Amino acid sequence: MAGGKNGESFRSVRNSILLFGFLLVLSLIFFSLVRDNSFWQSGDYLFLNQALDIEQSWENLFVSAPQQPFQPLVKAVFYLEYKLFGMDAAKFYLFNILIHSINALLVYFLVVTLLRDRLVAILSSLLFACAVGNYGKAVMVVSGISDLLITLLTLLTLLFYFKNDLENEGRIKSFWFLGSVLFFVLSLLSKATSFSILGCLVAFHFFFRMQTRKRLLNRTFITITLVALAALIGKLLLLQDTSASEHLVFSADAVLRNFANYLVRMIFPIHASKEVADSGPIVRFIYKSATEIRFVTFLCILSYSVFGFLFANRTIRFFIAWMYITVIPFCFFDFPRDWLNIQYLYLVSVGFIMILSAGTVSASRLLYHRHWRRLIPYTVPALFVFLSQFIIFHLDRNYEQLAASPEMQQMKSDLLLKHESMPNEASKFPKLQ
Repeated sequence: MAGGKNGESFRSVRNSILLFGFLLVLSLIFFSLVRDNSFWQSGDYLFLNQALDIEQSWENLFVSAPQQPFQPLVKAVFYLEYKLFGMDAAKFYLFNILIHSINALLVYFLVVTLLRDRLVAILSSLLFACAVGNYGKAVMVVSGISDLLITLLTLLTLLFYFKNDLENEGRIKSFWFLGSVLFFVLSLLSKATSFSILGCLVAFHFFFRMQTRKRLLNRTFITITLVALAALIGKLLLLQDTSASEHLVFSADAVLRNFANYLVRMIFPIHASKEVADSGPIVRFIYKSATEIRFVTFLCILSYSVFGFLFANRTIRFFIAWMYITVIPFCFFDFPRDWLNIQYLYLVSVGFIMILSAGTVSASRLLYHRHWRRLIPYTVPALFVFLSQFIIFHLDRNYEQLAASPEMQQMKSDLLLKHESMPNEASKFPKLQ
């Protein structure tokens, strides 16, 4: 009996390693265009300058720049990248791809834990690796490590919490719950959007109450909430500025408009830009009807959400709630700030790709006896993968131009001067690529 369990455990670990290897290779291929890029965004140079400051004094980990949230964990990770990679941008991008691949694997584990359907979980992880719903912007900018890390910590927090409730009777002293608390605390040091984790936990306890047999206000949830409140109070007392407050919007009309725009851009990410103007006639034709397409798309999202809440299983309902909950924190910031403001959709897209995967697999199973026709539903996620690669291709061209712009070249020169003026070993690293 023990040998059987050990054998099953070994096969599970082996299969997970093989899946991660496949996801990593797929991500490397999918984002191969970006590996020769340089630093192209002001946020990249902000983090690089902060890495130099941390080299001088570790206390600078806890100093936030204007318009930058309190995120010492992100700055610490970026500093370690700087120490390991110097100024070789290609290695920063490879590290982003590595974290992205880990996130794709965690999506698989999360869906398996909640839905118990490996095919849906595998398709979800593959779509996430191919950046469906978020179109890879967080991976394609060096400073996107901020979004990659908060997603990593969010997925780990929820995965450990769900496993504790569904498989360990919600014990407060279990390895799984203590792990979820640890990852949640780390998320609080990464980005303010970590508070959306609490919303996801509320949705989980609501939709899975029959499985967990626990009330919403149970010991584990109250513990996580108290940790969040303590962190918030600590930030307010110890920090003068913890967010980019001057870019916040509090108008209900603006927030609702942002909410609709973000959801629509998971499905229809095309926005007015030079990239659209330089694209083929099909893209230009589609963009001419963009307003109508966005309106219809948003109505479809709302209709599917209502239908899903009424008739879908609890896991679909949870991931519908996931999309709405995780997008809310970003709706209070100005939109759009560039031609495709999709970097913030990285975490939000987890819900979208799971719903897309579940719908595809369910439709295919209904056509099980139709031979090749059962593959027809898979054309829908395939089209999204094609769209994602199309967007990534055009984003890459745009970023290469931005990296060569006078503004970025000036930031590069200023950074090199700062390197040269440093009196210690910090200035001894590979030259800027």
